[in-house]
Amino acid sequence: MSGKTMIILALGFSIITSFLILKLNANSKEGLKTTVDHFESIQSRLIANSGAETYLEKMRRNKSLKGIFNNNVIMGGYYDIDISGPDSLLTITSTGYFDNAVHQSIIRASREPVELPPTLGALYIVSDVLGLQLNGNLDIGGTDKNTDGTLGPEPALPGVVLDDPSDSAYFINNIKSKIANDIEGFGGSPSVYSTPDTTDWEAVVMNTIFAADITVPSGTYSSGTFGTPTDPKITFMNGEIHLSGTCQGDGIMIINGNLTMSGDFTYRGIILVYDKSTIDCQITGNGGVYGTTILVGSNVDLHATGNAGFYYSSQALKNAQLNLKSSRFDIASWWE
Repeated sequence: MSGKTMIILALGFSIITSFLILKLNANSKEGLKTTVDHFESIQSRLIANSGAETYLEKMRRNKSLKGIFNNNVIMGGYYDIDISGPDSLLTITSTGYFDNAVHQSIIRASREPVELPPTLGALYIVSDVLGLQLNGNLDIGGTDKNTDGTLGPEPALPGVVLDDPSDSAYFINNIKSKIANDIEGFGGSPSVYSTPDTTDWEAVVMNTIFAADITVPSGTYSSGTFGTPTDPKITFMNGEIHLSGTCQGDGIMIINGNLTMSGDFTYRGIILVYDKSTIDCQITGNGGVYGTTILVGSNVDLHATGNAGFYYSSQALKNAQLNLKSSRFDIASWWE
């Protein structure tokens, strides 16, 4: 083989090798671009879904949250949120951005209704040990009464319901005849009945607290409102609570501890006093509860004087059921 031929062959091999190297480099760059694009796509998707989850949590706490919220920075990118529709048909659109990638997640959801505790009477007591000191002009009415004092449309319930027949007998035998006559409702006076308790009260309390609009510590509250008829609230009070003066409220009030009511305190809805041990409930003054009052504890001591009243009110209960909002959502679809 001549030297010229060798040179030609060498040049040929060199050209082929250079071509293969260029091809490999091109494939490598293309592969790198594919990898980068894939990463950016995944990252934008994570950002969009993280944004949706973040705002679902915000909606749990702020039950009226709706609208457009742009430029939320997270994970090296950002997202835009659009929340629209009624609570029964919510649409949460989250658009995530990362470099050149864009991803949109659309969630269809509805806010679950609030689960109210059972209503068995104007006053419902669940306890292992019951103590009573009832004096004054205490008024307990199981006849349906509107919050303005007029008669309501629903059939009467018992004035007082307890979870054990021995407790109902003890209640009747340890109240004065005047108070017995003022416990009205289903079956006539004294309207005191018993029914077995099958409610998981801890679950009821925990679910309601999870949806609380207002949380307050121990103390005396003599003014202000805990909800209104047009905007009832779920209120959680923890500790020794004294409600007095012109304080009032609407909705559901959960009290984990002892309760004292005095003055002209008025509540429309459900008051649930709950403790795993002892509840001391003291009622004085001229206030009243329209809806139902529930006392649940191992030991319940009920002390009442003055002119306080406990009234079954289907109007107050229906208003709470229709207007209170839970903090839980039913996710119908999550489109990505």
